[in-house]
Amino acid sequence: MFVLSSGALLGESVELPLRTAIASALEHNLGLRIAAYQPANALDSVEIEEAQFDPSLFGNVSLQERQSAAISGTQDTRVAESENRRAGAGVEKRFATGATATVDSSINRNASNSGSFNPSARNPDSSADVGISIRQPLLKDGWSTVNLAPLARAKVNAERSLFELRSDVLDLVLSTEIAYWNLAYTRADRALTASSLELAANLLEENIERERLGMVTPLEVLQAEAEVLNQQEAIIQAERAIEDAEDALRRAMGQTNFIEIIIDRIKVAVLPVAIEPLRPMNAVVLDTVRSDVDAQAQERRIEVERINRILAQDETRPDLDLTAGVTYLGRDQDGETAYRGAYRADGYDWNVGIEVRMPWGFREARARARIAERNLEQATLQLYDIKQEKALAARNAWRSANTGLKRIEVTRASLALNEEAFEQERARFGSGLVPFRSVLEAQRDLDRAKGNNLQAIIETLRASVRLSRVDGTLLTRNGLDWDAVAPYTQSPDLP
Repeated sequence: MFVLSSGALLGESVELPLRTAIASALEHNLGLRIAAYQPANALDSVEIEEAQFDPSLFGNVSLQERQSAAISGTQDTRVAESENRRAGAGVEKRFATGATATVDSSINRNASNSGSFNPSARNPDSSADVGISIRQPLLKDGWSTVNLAPLARAKVNAERSLFELRSDVLDLVLSTEIAYWNLAYTRADRALTASSLELAANLLEENIERERLGMVTPLEVLQAEAEVLNQQEAIIQAERAIEDAEDALRRAMGQTNFIEIIIDRIKVAVLPVAIEPLRPMNAVVLDTVRSDVDAQAQERRIEVERINRILAQDETRPDLDLTAGVTYLGRDQDGETAYRGAYRADGYDWNVGIEVRMPWGFREARARARIAERNLEQATLQLYDIKQEKALAARNAWRSANTGLKRIEVTRASLALNEEAFEQERARFGSGLVPFRSVLEAQRDLDRAKGNNLQAIIETLRASVRLSRVDGTLLTRNGLDWDAVAPYTQSPDLP
């Protein structure tokens, strides 16, 4: 894990290492922080599915009083009154086979003034029961394959979200490293422009002196002045490019408030002179296909679609449930005695049965099953397409990097020739053999050769970075591995 400090991040006097910039991006980049929430949500989805098999407690208490209206037109003024008290509790548990078991118990107490009318009736009358009931689906929603499918799907989605987050991490490291080297390139380009400006200023001084001595015409002095102005304009554009590149790197590192005034400058390493040679193309393509995180995420999606197909096919079956239950009963004048009677099984009530229900024709379920089958086939084809796309991207990236290495050699040789040509033209101008325009053309050719060489270096470096992203060596290239990256991919705790 990297330790960052504000003094190490910004400041012209302290160079910002590439690894520190990448560490800052992994820790503070808002895009990665946003993406880190998805795996956390996916893990909670797994817990939600696991909770479907947790026991569920339930209970109820009720009180009911009733008073009948007196019968009018008679001499009987007695009014019937009754009171009913009921309390119950139980637990329900769902199992992987789809069975639902319920254990419950209740007590009921009835009291009324009906005893004065019927002396033989028990008043109050208490009853109690303790029972268990089971419902087991035999076709639809039956057995562990179907009932554990949502949990398996949630776990696969959690794995898929992790691979998608890894893809986001690699994209961020890629963009950060390219932004870093882009800034190095703009600074190198400005340095080249500054050297050209210095050379143009020296030629202007020489021409002014030569004009004083009558060796050149005023036109050649004007040409030298125009060249100085051209180089000054190039300096302005180079400064603008540096500022844009700094903002791009700041955005990737995620520690800058762009609303505030930014006065600090970022100093980065110089562009590397030599770039590592490439591995053989076949080895790069093979590693790409084997290690690509996008393909691994797609493999998890295929598994999700396979589970969806299982669930969709299950919906085409009729509901056929086996039900069974037994309840032991007790009854007496008080509740305690009634409960004892229930536990002694003074009375019982048992049942067993089969319930069936089915829609006519299963049209909706069969249509959904066909959709699930097509989605699985589509996801499988998309996996092949991703692998082909990644293999093609690896080949293109390898060729781009290989071409860049060759370009560096060619532009380096061209730069040496243009430097020699410029020195010769400058010497010939000093001897009065050629006009000053020949020197300007040689200088411009030299500037163009310098720019081409610098452009070849940055484009080859970008191609090498992109190639390492494709073949899975980007983290190793920057001294990282997934264990080192893991602390930066945790979703932050919300207050």
